[in-house]
Amino acid sequence: MAMASRVFLLATWVAAAGAGLGLAWWTAPALPSDETPRRLERLEGELRALRLGLESAPRRAPPAVAGLELPSLREELRQLLREEIQAAKANAPATASGERPEPLRVSLPRENPEALAKIQQLVDQSIAAKRWGDPERGEFILLRDQLTAQQHRDILLKLSVAINNQQLRVTTQGPPF
Repeated sequence: MAMASRVFLLATWVAAAGAGLGLAWWTAPALPSDETPRRLERLEGELRALRLGLESAPRRAPPAVAGLELPSLREELRQLLREEIQAAKANAPATASGERPEPLRVSLPRENPEALAKIQQLVDQSIAAKRWGDPERGEFILLRDQLTAQQHRDILLKLSVAINNQQLRVTTQGPPF
């Protein structure tokens, strides 16, 4: 039995060695042909040309900057601002007397007791009905431009308190005010 296993082992080694040698012979590198040395020489020539190009090119170092020249930058900025101001003045409509035009005045709504009474009645009726819908919102939007800022804040405060205390149910599509 031991002899058979030794013979089997020896046969396996011989087969493996034969397969290895056969594979090595079959995949052996091809001997260089006449074209291979020419290719190598051409590549070496290209490498030499590139190396010479790199060595002969003067290398420029970036200019050293110690810091920004603030005075010159400030002067440039001032000059640009002057030019922009002059251009704006040239494009601005000139008045006949050379005076400045009057500033636009925004007209604020004056107290309108009728609008205030209508909107208070609307809010009171809505709180009594416990409902704030799209029709109420539409009427509120129409009347709110006729109120002063303080009146508008007071009405919004009353509505917000009613909504937060659940005395008013909002059924609008979108924002309630």
